[in-house]
Amino acid sequence: MKETFDKNFIDNIDEQGNVLYLDEERLERKIVGFPKYKNKPNGLGIFNFLKQNVIYVNSKRWWIARKLYRFFVDKAKWFKEDKIKGKLYKKAIMISPPMEKNTGTLVMPLNVDITDMSEKTVVPMDMLKESLRHVDYISGMDTCLCRESADCKDFPHDLGCLFLGDAAKTAVKHGLGRQITYEEACDRIDRAADLGLMAQAVWIEVEQLLWGIKNDEMDRFLEVCFCCPCCCIVGKLSINLKDEDRVRFHPSGWTAVADRTTCVGCQQCVKACPLEAIKMGEDGKIIINQEKCVGCGLCKTKCNVGAIKIKQTMPVREGGLREYFEKEFNLDLKIWKD
Repeated sequence: MKETFDKNFIDNIDEQGNVLYLDEERLERKIVGFPKYKNKPNGLGIFNFLKQNVIYVNSKRWWIARKLYRFFVDKAKWFKEDKIKGKLYKKAIMISPPMEKNTGTLVMPLNVDITDMSEKTVVPMDMLKESLRHVDYISGMDTCLCRESADCKDFPHDLGCLFLGDAAKTAVKHGLGRQITYEEACDRIDRAADLGLMAQAVWIEVEQLLWGIKNDEMDRFLEVCFCCPCCCIVGKLSINLKDEDRVRFHPSGWTAVADRTTCVGCQQCVKACPLEAIKMGEDGKIIINQEKCVGCGLCKTKCNVGAIKIKQTMPVREGGLREYFEKEFNLDLKIWKD
């Protein structure tokens, strides 16, 4: 659908892609009022026993995880195509409104070009590395479930997620990953940036069952994924989400901006955007809706004429990942050293 260049949702960016001012009001609109998260009680420990000894995925049950991930990707279209199946699907992944849960994703582009920015600018890569410096425990998977389940041909399968916090020890216990050092974690971040991948810090309630995390340890768990545009489950899901669910995907202060004088209207970025934030204007040039864009950078990787850049359009939270999850998802995670 063609759209007019609308200053209502890009009023802090001009038609040449220049950021006129940092939009603090837009930052406030990203805070949607999630309820304060509290760990569920362990009770008699029956459910914890099932999660840690029966239901969970381990190295021997890896095929279950692959099939589950493939299912999530293939059936995401149910959101739009089938009302009944769509509701069941939402319940399965625990992201159904009203906002009763705290599942959320913070998107961090790793290949930001900072040549035209102040030296004081905190780029997402540095913010991520600094946040990891204060984490008590880091474990890493040596296989990306998304890429392996989709048999990705464009990106390596061996660049897996990072698990952060005490509950990450469960992943090691079940043979899903191994403990790694801070330096090793930074090497993964650098490799992801070189490959043109984005990073996502995610807290997903349904993964308690997948990894076997105990009820009283969910606030000690966070993961960082290195996502490709072709296989990322979160990206595939977000394409089919309604606006009320998309608020769970937050930018870290950066979004894509377009130089409409350079754009040739090839529409490759439109196809790449996981949140359908890019449309074609009446003049055949792209328009990026800043309310929907999360700054993942996938559109930038598809632009052959350099018409898209990832720029800071909202204030970056100085407290790093911790402050993002406390203020935007109402999660007081116990993974950081005080």
